[in-house]
Amino acid sequence: MEVVLFAVYLLLFCWCVTATRFFRNSGLSRFQLMVLFLLKVAMGVAYGWINWFDGAQPGQTDTWALHAESLKETKILLTSPVRAITSFFYNPYTNSFGSLFASSDSYWNNLKNNTYIRIESLFNCFSFGSYFINIIFYSFLTFFGVVAVYRVMRHHLQGSRLLLLIGCFLVPSFLYWTSGLHKDGLTFLALGTIIYILYFRTGKRRPVASYLLLPAALLLLFALRNHILLVLLPALICWILATRFPRQRLWIFAAVYLLGGVFFFTAKYLWPALDFPAIVLSKQEAFNHTGGGSSLTVSRLRPDFAGFMQQLPGAISRSAFRPFVSDLKKPVIYPAFIELLLTGCCILLFLFFPRKKTFRPFSLFLLVFAFSILLMIGYTVNNLSAVVRYRSILFPLILPPVLLGTDWKKLARKLNIKIN
Repeated sequence: MEVVLFAVYLLLFCWCVTATRFFRNSGLSRFQLMVLFLLKVAMGVAYGWINWFDGAQPGQTDTWALHAESLKETKILLTSPVRAITSFFYNPYTNSFGSLFASSDSYWNNLKNNTYIRIESLFNCFSFGSYFINIIFYSFLTFFGVVAVYRVMRHHLQGSRLLLLIGCFLVPSFLYWTSGLHKDGLTFLALGTIIYILYFRTGKRRPVASYLLLPAALLLLFALRNHILLVLLPALICWILATRFPRQRLWIFAAVYLLGGVFFFTAKYLWPALDFPAIVLSKQEAFNHTGGGSSLTVSRLRPDFAGFMQQLPGAISRSAFRPFVSDLKKPVIYPAFIELLLTGCCILLFLFFPRKKTFRPFSLFLLVFAFSILLMIGYTVNNLSAVVRYRSILFPLILPPVLLGTDWKKLARKLNIKIN
């Protein structure tokens, strides 16, 4: 029965993808939309099967544990809707609603799982609790975020649509991690929505609904990944100001990030709870305690300016350049290594054969935001699999400008290759 229901829902949502105006206005054909959606569903199914057998016992990994919790939440939702709503705001800890950035024993730290569990619990009402049918609902919902970024990049960049398609949709780690039933796809949905609304905020009269979506997306990102929102806000401020004053864009980015750096290290003197270096240290220690088969050796971060500068090269190395050849001890690491190697080659070609040497405000926004996320990952994460996972959401933001900003014809002439 589950297989029949899966097929019915899959056909239904394939039709929805090709009939939804937001998707049709992307410039992608109905066939392309359907293939990309089916690819997301297929990767979500693969993600589920791989994680079923990946733990110490079948079904013990995060995605299946969250699904089990969502089934409990669905029962509460169907029998006592008021309790399902009020329990979301219940805090079992004695610190009230403080410890906003705590890594444990905090309402805010639990918020990411609680938010995801309640979203999947809604899927269960229509899927009869089927993990794999939930993948269809999840793929359709998160598909909006990917298409939103594609539409922004299509408007922002000029060049091959095929390269744009590859950069936005088909990077393996991005496709895998954001298609599985976990928080990554929803995180990118929130991020893509924010970027889409702010990018198209000028020049047209936007529907009121689009501005209602902006605070909703910000709240979703806060609930799922508050640290990503924290590094996103200064990048958004720079982007908005640089769009208003394009000639001063470099000075705006430099000034905001200089002031942001000073605030990062001195905010604790204004309010002890905002000891950001100590917060980063607590995140690093939390990862150190989790262990794992792909753990990396990381020195303990000293929570001051000198300590951050001392570990800066290592942080960049871990987040931007791992896995190394020396990390290739298991076959599962090979795809991430090949993906990063190809990405590095593309970036080098972009630097040596650029089409234009211009840095528009949106391009600068993408650059500083991606670099900020890489620094955050490098300072806090000591697990190679987690590095690959958290880094994956950056590829649709980095690769399209790189691929479409490379003068491939000039490169072909250098190699004596004819391109029609």
